[in-house]
Amino acid sequence: MIRIGTKDKKAVEMAADVIKKGGLVLYPSDTVYILAVDATNKSAVEKLIGFKDRWAGKAISVAVLDEVMASEYVELDDNAKRLYSRLLPGPFTIISKGKHKTAKGIEAENGTLGIRIPDSKLIADLVRMVGKPISATSANLSGRSPHYSVESLLGTLSKKKMEMLDLIVDGGRLPNNKPSTVIDISESEIKVLRRGDVVTGKSGQTVISKSEKETGKVAEFIVKKIIEKSKDDKAIVLALTGDLGCGKTVFSRSVARMFGVEGKITSPTFFIFNEYEITKSKTTLITKFLHFDLYRIRDKHELDEINFFDLFEKGSVACVEWPENMGEEALEELKKKVNWVPIKFEYIEENTREIQY
Repeated sequence: MIRIGTKDKKAVEMAADVIKKGGLVLYPSDTVYILAVDATNKSAVEKLIGFKDRWAGKAISVAVLDEVMASEYVELDDNAKRLYSRLLPGPFTIISKGKHKTAKGIEAENGTLGIRIPDSKLIADLVRMVGKPISATSANLSGRSPHYSVESLLGTLSKKKMEMLDLIVDGGRLPNNKPSTVIDISESEIKVLRRGDVVTGKSGQTVISKSEKETGKVAEFIVKKIIEKSKDDKAIVLALTGDLGCGKTVFSRSVARMFGVEGKITSPTFFIFNEYEITKSKTTLITKFLHFDLYRIRDKHELDEINFFDLFEKGSVACVEWPENMGEEALEELKKKVNWVPIKFEYIEENTREIQY
């Protein structure tokens, strides 16, 4: 068994080489450590199933590079394509009808296959080098908890199991994210089979939050998607609407944390807005974060007093709570100037929010 760190420039290349030769690799993902093999290699898949002590017929999800690659192995109708566009790359496994092009033991007994497109350059580079889908099952024995460090997994393995691992790619301690949300779209009704940190609604057009922590995860997921799809450097305005207490400020604070804003994000209810310097943005395009609370705004003249429309400079991200209080004229003026992203919060149960974007 060979062990190499992700900082080693040869790590991905070594992993790809081992997988191409039918080997079993322990590898970090955007959620947990996974066990990666060539999903089209019969002997490699048998080795994987033997390692996990998994009963035959239980599906094993695979990671692919993009929607085009996914379409080679599963049926993708228009509904599936919309879901892929909204959720992937991201912490989701989407189950569709398989095309039976993987090795036996990958598809479920009913012929369906779970597809992942992880939000991870390490995974993308690996799949690209292998040129085929790789297994993306969590690195744990069947029925056990997933692992966030190499040591955690190795502590549960017998000597025989350890010897089955051909390569360990050590990415250190991973963030304590839940395994991916599993969504079954193989039939007409969308079904969520397992909850992760980000969960879609029944229509696939919304995401669901049951706690402040989940709202934070949703905020990170949505904003990252928006930035990835942004084609210019116009200010991005997240227009947050919904009842009092439904999570808008929690969402705003989570966005601020994404950009390394130091200190506590306070509600600007009595000051209309607060401006924060970005200290460690993952993208050089984003230079400023703004947080607006327009709950008490009653007249466009109040906006003019703070030169409201001049605040949205290129490269800035703004969370605007209660944007409807700006009035129709001001709304239309701002929409022309920025990348306008409406996000609606709605209670569907006492502790459950539906967030539409």
